[in-house]
Amino acid sequence: MKGAEDILTGLTGGIGTGKSVVARLLRTKGYEVYDCDLEARRLMAASEQIRDCIKDRWGDDIYGEEGEMDRSRVAGIVFSDDTERRWLDTLVHGAVRDDLVAWIARHGEGKPLFVESAILYGSGLAEMCGRVWCVTADDEVRIARIMDRSRLTADEALARIVAQRREARLMESSDRPVEFIPNNGAESLVERLDELTATL
Repeated sequence: MKGAEDILTGLTGGIGTGKSVVARLLRTKGYEVYDCDLEARRLMAASEQIRDCIKDRWGDDIYGEEGEMDRSRVAGIVFSDDTERRWLDTLVHGAVRDDLVAWIARHGEGKPLFVESAILYGSGLAEMCGRVWCVTADDEVRIARIMDRSRLTADEALARIVAQRREARLMESSDRPVEFIPNNGAESLVERLDELTATL
């Protein structure tokens, strides 16, 4: 999209790094943040085409009687099987990208915007961003956060971290400038964000 790189910053980071916390802090500063995970869920619930594809692949009962997706079951499928995870990502990426383009058109007006995604590079959305901010944390910290938040075992939490390793490799091979935001609990996120937002 013409002009998107001038105003769009990608916000990324693996599961348990705290990128959603950073996104909330950005919103308190008055910035608009497009949450890819949230919007993908909305699209998977609202798009009849996407729903039909998912039902054909995983069965009609992947959606409940009220039409809600069984997110726990989906997570179990995609985080234990790379083929299934890539299939779902491919299915949803195009819809999310189109939705993001429309969102930028509604909110752009020359002011900085953010798109939050754990798979910013794998989805191709990094190509729309002029810069990328990556939230990081040590694996031990991430595992503890995931276990506390999702009631998973340490092995299950680590499996989800490992499933996203490809994203880090894609970031390393990209020519997009990256600023890192450490979030192990010792650093001040507010101060780091003040530094970064002052450069926008």
